[in-house]
Amino acid sequence: MATLERTNIRFFGGLRTIGGTIVTVEYKDSRVVFDFGLKYDPANNFFDGKLQLRTTSIVQDYLRLGMIPKIDGLYSEKDLAGSEGVIPSELDKRQTAVIISHIHLDHIGAMGTIAPEIPVYLTSDSLKLYHALDTIGEGVPGNRDYQSCDYDQSFSVGEIIVTPIQVDHDVLGACAFHIETPEGSIFYTGDLRLHGNYPERIEQMIQKAKERRFDVLIMEGTTLNSVEVQRDPMVSTNEVLENLLTEAQLPRKMVDVLEEANGVGCFNIYNRNLDRIEGILTAGKSSKRIVVFEPELAYLASLFMPESEFAVYLSSQTKEEMKNDSLLEWKKTVLERYETLDAVQINEDPSRYFVQNSYEHSMEMFDLHVENGVYIHSNGVPLGDFDPSYQNLKNFLKRIGINHVLVGTSGHAIPNHLQYIVDKLDPDFLIPLHSFHPERLTPRRGKQVLPEYGVTYVLKNHELTKQ
Repeated sequence: MATLERTNIRFFGGLRTIGGTIVTVEYKDSRVVFDFGLKYDPANNFFDGKLQLRTTSIVQDYLRLGMIPKIDGLYSEKDLAGSEGVIPSELDKRQTAVIISHIHLDHIGAMGTIAPEIPVYLTSDSLKLYHALDTIGEGVPGNRDYQSCDYDQSFSVGEIIVTPIQVDHDVLGACAFHIETPEGSIFYTGDLRLHGNYPERIEQMIQKAKERRFDVLIMEGTTLNSVEVQRDPMVSTNEVLENLLTEAQLPRKMVDVLEEANGVGCFNIYNRNLDRIEGILTAGKSSKRIVVFEPELAYLASLFMPESEFAVYLSSQTKEEMKNDSLLEWKKTVLERYETLDAVQINEDPSRYFVQNSYEHSMEMFDLHVENGVYIHSNGVPLGDFDPSYQNLKNFLKRIGINHVLVGTSGHAIPNHLQYIVDKLDPDFLIPLHSFHPERLTPRRGKQVLPEYGVTYVLKNHELTKQ
């Protein structure tokens, strides 16, 4: 394989989708790949809960379904099992590493398919959270180890230097990456927001990126809308707009909703959002309600906020596991450490409780007295109308007679904030992706590049050109 005397950038996912971002950067015999998730598209998801994943042939099946790209040198010969058109990692002489910006599934969902000998880097915070999620059964398919990296600590992949820089997103451990080669530098933001609990991280990220210098900015644009929807120009600002709920404001909003309900409070959140977990605990305390977590979330809270106070819900399934002495060790530990409550105890005075109910456990609400209660949907799955399960959830809640209220905020920067970040970074070349409408994000003075699949972009002497 001929060595490259220039920096080549190729795109394999995420250009006009939400998530599934996969980009390769190569210089001579060195290569980094970021990220390695699955496109978030529940309406067209092959694995709908009925179609079962074959754990013995994940790589082959994912390739056939087009869920992962045909990239040479990333998958092992054993996993490929002769899949046509893909060179196995054992026959590829390049030094390759995969770098992960954060552990949402649309960025990590396929990282378990990568050959074991290729290092996959997550920040130390991300790795700690991932190990906890894997323990409770929320890891990704595949069996391999992962390596840790630290914010502001550079490491080398051959002749490429990678530096993780912390950002604020709705998951612990999120980072951007500064990627430097002898021909120029790339800055990849990952996913980020300015209305979370740590907006200063974004300002610090901007400063650190400018200090290191870069030629190409690869920027997420999840919230960008079409011209028909978003007719007004995007005014560049870091101010929080009046109609935008911040992460810090959510507990107060939840308390207002709970105070209007005379019955049980239920909530549905995404387990990976530790800031939201703390917000739930704050809302519970402020509304004088006992917060009741499902065992999985209780396990995460026990690790990342060990001083917090809550109870653990005993579902019918958990009771059966206790009866059969089949509790997993992590769950047994949680149930021994914290107060446990079942539906019978909660029903004695439902207004005293704020109870987690994830979508997959919706049937548990049949056991609760939900009259005059409220179900607070706070960015938990299903996320919205684009997911067929969302209407199913609404129908179910209507059938059992509990009020459905949305109280949440996105993990992604609003358009005005995206434009502010781009203006502050002021790149020579801007590549917006992770968006249905990336064309809406424009640089102040540089050139916007909307890349295509199957095309190589060359960075040489700090200039980006299309091969």
